[in-house]
Amino acid sequence: MVHIKNPKKREISFDEVTANVLGHRSMSYRERPLSSFIFFITVAIFIFFAIIVLLRIIYLGGIKGEFYRARASSNVNRITTIIADRGFITDRYGKNIVANIPILSLRLRPAELVKHEEESAVKSMIANFGITEKDFNKILAEYNLEKSDEIVLKREVSKADAIVVEGSGLKSIYIVKNTKRAVTPEFSHVVGHVGFPTRSAMRERGLSSLDVVGKTNLEAIFDETLRGINGRTVAYRDVRGNPFGAETFSEPRSGDNLTTTIDAELQRFFYERLNQALNEDNPGGVGIVINPLNGEVLSLVSLPGFASTDIAEALNNRARPLFNRAVSGLYSPGSTIKPIVAVAALKEGIIRDNEEVLSVGYLEIPNRYNPDNPARFVDWRPHGWVDVYSAIARSSNIFFYAISGGLPHNAHLFRGRSNMSFGLGIARLRQYYDIFGLGKRTGITLSSESIGILPSPEDKKRRTGDDWMLGDTYNTSIGQGYMLVTPISLINSIAAIFNGGILYKPNLILGNEPEKLSEFTHLADELSKSKEGMKDAVRKPYGTATMLNRLPFEVGGKTGSAQVTRTQTNAFFAGCGPIPLQSENYTPICVLVVVEHAVAGALNAVPVAYDVFRWYYDNRININNENE
Repeated sequence: MVHIKNPKKREISFDEVTANVLGHRSMSYRERPLSSFIFFITVAIFIFFAIIVLLRIIYLGGIKGEFYRARASSNVNRITTIIADRGFITDRYGKNIVANIPILSLRLRPAELVKHEEESAVKSMIANFGITEKDFNKILAEYNLEKSDEIVLKREVSKADAIVVEGSGLKSIYIVKNTKRAVTPEFSHVVGHVGFPTRSAMRERGLSSLDVVGKTNLEAIFDETLRGINGRTVAYRDVRGNPFGAETFSEPRSGDNLTTTIDAELQRFFYERLNQALNEDNPGGVGIVINPLNGEVLSLVSLPGFASTDIAEALNNRARPLFNRAVSGLYSPGSTIKPIVAVAALKEGIIRDNEEVLSVGYLEIPNRYNPDNPARFVDWRPHGWVDVYSAIARSSNIFFYAISGGLPHNAHLFRGRSNMSFGLGIARLRQYYDIFGLGKRTGITLSSESIGILPSPEDKKRRTGDDWMLGDTYNTSIGQGYMLVTPISLINSIAAIFNGGILYKPNLILGNEPEKLSEFTHLADELSKSKEGMKDAVRKPYGTATMLNRLPFEVGGKTGSAQVTRTQTNAFFAGCGPIPLQSENYTPICVLVVVEHAVAGALNAVPVAYDVFRWYYDNRININNENE
């Protein structure tokens, strides 16, 4: 025992000091039981992480088990995906309008690239094939290990490039036999084009970067039908990486074929003939042929077209060849709209078919802001006294001004039962345009169909801040001003006049049942009179489409010239034949021709329509009759 000597105080032993200190500490602390909440949290956390681990095991071993087994196998063996050929798209007679052309593709395995440290060698080689380091890095950045262990570096390489790759000894890049989709320009806006899927498409549809999918039109809309099931081959390797055999896991299965209503020979002829009517500065035009009795589309041409193998070039073309003018283009329809206005005026009792309006070449309306300077609306020429039949045949603007907006202070220009002070008005004009489907989509099975624009006082006020004027009604009645329609909706409305009042959905797939968009057979009498006016446009010497009178069958139609600028006019023709439509000897057709930046419908569009009708007679109607 140790003793501490203190001269002033008593001696204190070391044991005593230790005991006091320990005793004091023991009085400062107490044992407390742990809270049950802590045990609950601990157990919950344990269970939470256990569930996550369990779900991950199920996901990796079950749901993704096949993928990772294949990935593990590919670390030793080389599994190659064989992309299935897309199904063919044919015309109504079974002729292919697309082709699958054999090509050689360059692919990369990122895992092999890292494993064998070949990045610099690969970059050096592919630079000779036009793939920059920036492009290469972008491809790698977008690579998704979850979907595939292969990447397409270049869709198509030459045989010479393929020999260089195969002889390089590099294990991460290789050549695969494949096919590319080829569509010629005349069918481009029906078929569309294909390409690699976007990242969102890969995520949502379970695709890989190797797949080829439809991007527009029939290729896109029927992609699931046309795209087949990919195959896989495996090249076995030993532990040292030496190959010792190969096997096909699954053969690729081509997609199903798609049969369209298109007449391939007619399509080619129409494309070439319309192309001849265009000029190099303004190569835009539209050609459509439909069957008015069921809505089948026999031809749909948009110029300029594009080759599906030159999409990059088409993207940079100022003429916008990728733009489908037939269904996406919005045009002022010009005088082709007048037969519908005639139906409306006859039905609403604005005018009778035996009443006449005098066209002296212009119409003057009092100007409330400047009485000494009346507003003048012109006709394209003086026509004299015209009734509804000759007004359509001659395309008299003054007649349609009168029945749409009336003839205020011009009673001397009307010969009938009243003074024609009031016409249809914009509300009723819009009502009948809507009945004929001009303010709606037709529903045709193609991408990016536009909606027509039917002007209204409210729309004008919202866009310009100005009030609706009588002149606006006049312009709307002759297809000018703010009114815009798509070519497909325009020819569909004309077809409904000739078939007696049935608006069909334009159909591109052979075998589909005809689908009615609407029916207005209660207008049969008015439709018949409007149709007579269009027949007069062909058979009367004063008609604007008399050239068609030389055809071996009767045709009715309407020309149009829509002014775009002071120096540019779009030329139109829309008509149907042979008349009568119902016959056991032939299938009738309705033809639309649009020539952008032309002179006039009679000069530019009618000759094209004549040749299309003539071709159809010589190659479809007359041949069928001779065979019988």
